[in-house]
Amino acid sequence: MKGYNLRMGMDALQVFPISRAAVDQRAGCIGRTGPGTCYRLIESAYLNEMLPSPVPEIQRTNLGNVVLLLKSLKIDNLLDFGFMDPPSQENILNSMYRLWVLGALNNVGDLTDLGWKMVEFPLDPHLAKMLLIGEQLGCINEVLTIVLMLSVPPVFFRPKDRIEESDAAREKFFVPESDHLTLLNV
Repeated sequence: MKGYNLRMGMDALQVFPISRAAVDQRAGCIGRTGPGTCYRLIESAYLNEMLPSPVPEIQRTNLGNVVLLLKSLKIDNLLDFGFMDPPSQENILNSMYRLWVLGALNNVGDLTDLGWKMVEFPLDPHLAKMLLIGEQLGCINEVLTIVLMLSVPPVFFRPKDRIEESDAAREKFFVPESDHLTLLNV
C-alpha cells in the first residue's frame, strides 16, 4: 500500500509518503467497529520505500509561527536552539527570510512592531499580516472573511460525475482577477 499525506505550507503543497507506523495503525483499525479488510497493494513499497516512523512535523513544515514565538521569547540564535527534533538550518533560515519579507523581522532578525503584533494571532504569519493591513486600510471585514475562507478546507468540490454542475455553481462567485475575491463572494 502506498499512501501520501498532504500538507499545506505557506506557499507550497508538500507531498511526502506516509510511514509504515501510520499504515500499521490504519490496518489496526480494521474490524474494530465492524468487519473489514486491509489491502496492501504493493508490499515491496511498504518494506522498501516507507520510513519506519513519521518524520517529526517540525522537520517538514513551515516554521513561521515557531520562529515568531521564539523571537518573542527573546531567543536570538535559533540555529543553536535546543529543539527536541531540530528542523534543518535551511528550514529555519527560509522561515526567517519569509518573515523578513513580510516585515515581521528586521535586517538583523529581531521582531519589528508588525512582528510583535503578528505573534498574537494563532494564524500563519501571512494571514496575520493580512488582518493587520486590512485594519489599516479600513477593509477588515472583507479581509477577515477571506482569511477565514483560507483557514478552512477548500469550499469548492468537483465530483467527477458532476463536473459541469460544479463549475457552473463556482462560476456564480468567480472573480477572474482574484481567487481571494472569489472567496469573498462565497
